[in-house]
Amino acid sequence: MHKLNTDKYITYVGYTYNNIQIWGQYEKMVDFLFDEFPKTNKRFDEIAQPFLFIISHAIELALKENIKFFQNYNITKHLTKFENWPLLLKSHDLALLTSEFKIIFYRFHKQVKAPKELKDEFNEYFKILTSLIKILERSTETYRYSEKLDINGYHIKASIKTQKKINLLDVKSMFNALKNLFTGAVNAMGIYTDYIDFKKNNTNYKKGKGKLYCQRLHYTEHFLENIKATLDKDLIRINENLWTNPSNYKNYEIQIWNKDIYIIEI
Repeated sequence: MHKLNTDKYITYVGYTYNNIQIWGQYEKMVDFLFDEFPKTNKRFDEIAQPFLFIISHAIELALKENIKFFQNYNITKHLTKFENWPLLLKSHDLALLTSEFKIIFYRFHKQVKAPKELKDEFNEYFKILTSLIKILERSTETYRYSEKLDINGYHIKASIKTQKKINLLDVKSMFNALKNLFTGAVNAMGIYTDYIDFKKNNTNYKKGKGKLYCQRLHYTEHFLENIKATLDKDLIRINENLWTNPSNYKNYEIQIWNKDIYIIEI
């Protein structure tokens, strides 16, 4: 095999250094297997257990990363379904993690007084999540081992019910929809979390009503001028750095920090 062909088999696994990257790789693996394995004309039974493990672990990582993200901004820090953070981080119980995720998101939504529409949209995708969790019935052993053992290594029960049957078309459809939940929840609340980040690192800044016009944007001089031109089209400019929305009388000003642009509601 030519060196140019063999090089792609060398993987720099150390470059994957956080759970968000690993989560993304699991998602790619799910997509690849679902698209390519049917071309073999074999039944999914032959890879069902590891395939469902990949899906389950991708969801686990996504839940934990979303929980950590919102908990970082929540004023109230206590957990509801777990006694402490180490237990949450070690857990493979998707049902408990799902419940904690909803509580943490609701808490932040209430804290920043976000509009009801954001919660409604979250709930639509959350229904899909709870439906998929019920199908998977995933605990510590499920899709990893054939049986559940006690602390002495003795068999307690099979990790999956003998007659359990799963439609992978339904599972993949729901899994695809959940990508909108796990990235969408963070993005939807970005105008609030970005503002909190800005205030935390600019303690002398006394303005602001708790959110941005849009999520923070990467700063370049050229892009900044494009943003100002866009604001001139959508809003009314008051001065060099201040715009107002004539429909609701909200005012916005631009602040630059750490190579990012913040359009702050004031």
